[in-house]
Amino acid sequence: MKKIALLFAFVVGLVQVQAQVRGGINFFKGTLKSAFALAQAQNKPLFVEIYAIGCPHCENFKKTFDANAKVGAFYNKTFINYQLEVNSPEARAFRQKHNIYVLSTPLMSFWDKDEKLLHIQSAGDEQNNEAYIINMGERAINPQMQSAIWKSYFKQGMNDDNFLIEYAYTCRLLCDTTDNLAAMRTYAQKQKPEMLSSPTNFVVLQKIIMDDENPLFVNMMNHLEEFNKKFGAQNVKVTAENIVMYSLYCSRAQQYSPEKFTQMKEYLRRLGIDEQSIRGRFVWTESTILFKAGKDIEAANLIDAFCKNVKQIDKKDAAFIENFVKTKTTNPAALEKLDWIFKKK
Repeated sequence: MKKIALLFAFVVGLVQVQAQVRGGINFFKGTLKSAFALAQAQNKPLFVEIYAIGCPHCENFKKTFDANAKVGAFYNKTFINYQLEVNSPEARAFRQKHNIYVLSTPLMSFWDKDEKLLHIQSAGDEQNNEAYIINMGERAINPQMQSAIWKSYFKQGMNDDNFLIEYAYTCRLLCDTTDNLAAMRTYAQKQKPEMLSSPTNFVVLQKIIMDDENPLFVNMMNHLEEFNKKFGAQNVKVTAENIVMYSLYCSRAQQYSPEKFTQMKEYLRRLGIDEQSIRGRFVWTESTILFKAGKDIEAANLIDAFCKNVKQIDKKDAAFIENFVKTKTTNPAALEKLDWIFKKK
């Protein structure tokens, strides 16, 4: 049956390729599963463009993919090609399976015939040209240049600035927070003081850093006025706020000390976030830690204080809070403290 399936995929792919205009890239028009079956049958890697409907950058790439003969010749010879709409059920399942976080579209990914990732990178209009697109494909099939080997290079001590930026960004795409933090700390430690607030490093803060202890982030928070003047107060606020939230909602937050939470809240105050909003962002993480430590009353008091400042708690909110609390404690005093919330469901 496997041989029949592979033969079917091969025939379907051949018919589709012959039916298409031989100008640009011939994208397979079946399912992703069938595309991998065709890759198996032809012993080729698979190029998967993850795009979004309505994305102008994706539309611009489509024009190049459809019309450029040299791009088409290279990709059709080298890969089985497939386009995956980012919000489709097929794409969601594929992204979840491989821990892919789409930061922007289009996202270009390359896979071997056995569905092992070879190379992945985002692309924008500045990369939408014949030379770059072909070079991207060449990197994907070169074992010394594809992103699959970068973790090994990093472990071996490679620390060129451009490499660290590209590797850390790829770690974000693949949800590898541990190496993202490590690469960016190595990068930050190499920066000269006068370069900490450079335009390049602000882009690094916007797109790559996920750690509020990174020296680049700490420098920004200690020089907010300078950053606001150079890059715009709103851009700085969004960038800094995002980094604090990344740090708060990551798994390592369960080991944070009270002092650490105090510092993070202070960062948000500096950005102009109001107190109730700050409480709302921290209450569930902090109370989870307190419950885990057996400090049920402290956790209940924290939730109680936050909820008393909420204008309205509806039935859905009350049900969520009750379920949250009762999965973490059976302490009668803690439950009694919050009973006024539970009754609202």
